[in-house]
Amino acid sequence: MNGHFSNDELIDRLYAVGNQSDHLASCADCARRSDEMKRTKAIATEPVPASYEFLAAQRRAIYTRLGEDPGARVRSRLAWAPALAAVALLLAGITMRHPQVKSVTTANGISATQTLSNEDAQLFADVYSMEQSLEPSVAAPIHTLFEENQ
Repeated sequence: MNGHFSNDELIDRLYAVGNQSDHLASCADCARRSDEMKRTKAIATEPVPASYEFLAAQRRAIYTRLGEDPGARVRSRLAWAPALAAVALLLAGITMRHPQVKSVTTANGISATQTLSNEDAQLFADVYSMEQSLEPSVAAPIHTLFEENQ
C-alpha cells in the first residue's frame, strides 16, 4: 500500500466492503480519520425521539403551507363510498343469479350434480358433439379433394 487511505477507502472500510489491510495500526493519521468517520456514522444513525404530538403538529404545518385541509383527505375517501356500494350490489346480484342445476350420470355410472347456465350447457353440448364425431374436423378439407365434379 502506498501512502494514506483516501476518504472513499476509509468509507469502504467503515462499511466492511473495501480494503481491510492493517494500515490503520501503523498510520496515526488514517486511524484518526477512520475514528472520526465512525463517530460521525454513530451520530447520524442514532434514532431521534419524536412524540406523536410533535409529528402531528409537523403534518398540520405542512398541510397549512401547502394550502390543504387535513380533513379533505378523509372527505375525498368518503366520496368513493357510493361507487363502492354500487359495485358491491352489482357483484351480489351476479353471484345470486339462479343457474340451471342438472343431475348427470357419468360413463362410470357415477351420479353428479352440475350447476350450468343455458350458455354453458349449449357450449358443453357443442364440445361433446365435436368430441363424439368419429372423424377429426381437420379431415373435412381432404374429402373435398377426392369428390368428383365440384
